[in-house]
Amino acid sequence: MVNTKHLVYILPYLNQGGTERQALSLVKEFQHRYRVTLLAPTGKGLPPFLDQQLDYCEFTAWERNFFKGLRELTAGIKAAQKRQPIDLIHVHGAHELMIPVRLLFPKLPIVFTVHGYHGASADVSYRLACLFANFWATKVISVCQTESDILLKFGMKPAKLQMIYNGVPTPILDRSKVTSLANQFNLDPTTQTIIGTAARLSEAKGLTYLLQAFARVAQGKSNLRLVIAGVGELEQQLKQQAQDLAIADRTIFAGYVNDLPELMSLFNFFVLPSLQEACSLACAEAMAQQKAAIGTTIGGIVEQIVDGKTGFLIPPKDVDTLANKMQYLVDRPELVDEFARNGRARYEEYFALDRMLVKTENLYSKLLT
Repeated sequence: MVNTKHLVYILPYLNQGGTERQALSLVKEFQHRYRVTLLAPTGKGLPPFLDQQLDYCEFTAWERNFFKGLRELTAGIKAAQKRQPIDLIHVHGAHELMIPVRLLFPKLPIVFTVHGYHGASADVSYRLACLFANFWATKVISVCQTESDILLKFGMKPAKLQMIYNGVPTPILDRSKVTSLANQFNLDPTTQTIIGTAARLSEAKGLTYLLQAFARVAQGKSNLRLVIAGVGELEQQLKQQAQDLAIADRTIFAGYVNDLPELMSLFNFFVLPSLQEACSLACAEAMAQQKAAIGTTIGGIVEQIVDGKTGFLIPPKDVDTLANKMQYLVDRPELVDEFARNGRARYEEYFALDRMLVKTENLYSKLLT
């Protein structure tokens, strides 16, 4: 271990979202050649990190208690440095976490990944990210070209910026789990057309518009199913909406699914009705599974889905167009198959996990020499 470089990953939270999943992919890859330390608040997303046998130090989330969190993060960085001198720190998602790093280590390489900012304060967050990164980051990773363009617009120094697409692994399906999930949710791909999505049940994901569109397509059709995998604050509201639209009997709220690839394998095609998105892991996973996709013209979705070739792009909140495109695919299974093959080829070219890991490794290597 003495001659092994020491990488430290700092995350602002440990839930079960895309930021954590991408960081976990990096940890899994690089723990075999580097010493890896994780600094992050505890959360539901912690167990898979601990499975990697890395050094973990918890700190209080800054939004809960800024001063306590800052003290704990600073202490955690010092403890990691004491175990073995740190060679590089990779901060994910929260630009402010670079502050104690740079104060402690004025010359240490800092990589900062912007995973996208959402909500009413998104522009403020982008401006602050650019300001902090221009001062303190050595390199900044954006997860798609759309995000790069936003960062440049808000003043990011071009020389600091590198675009590396989010990547997901090619799934190796457990057929027994596929069967189990099909039984659990009463899904039968041989007799049903299954439309699926995977997303947080939050306003930013636009699921209310998906339910409205599905209600139109499903009218009078007993063999259609809509599967929504995910959890979030709108769960009860969306379930009530499904009741009000008289589609509750054909809408499955699957909750958080550990075996998402197995569930996704049951889908005929995938829909992502987001109102805000950076580079969707769920969309990349659907492409990896050879699924046609319908998505909104938001963020990096326009770089993932090629309209008319791998699926369809539609305006956000446009229920009419979404319903029409869904109906179009329901009626044309041969086109779904063509889009699916094209989507898989696009995944392999741009969004495979190996591509992300190689590009990140190359970036690390340049900073560690």
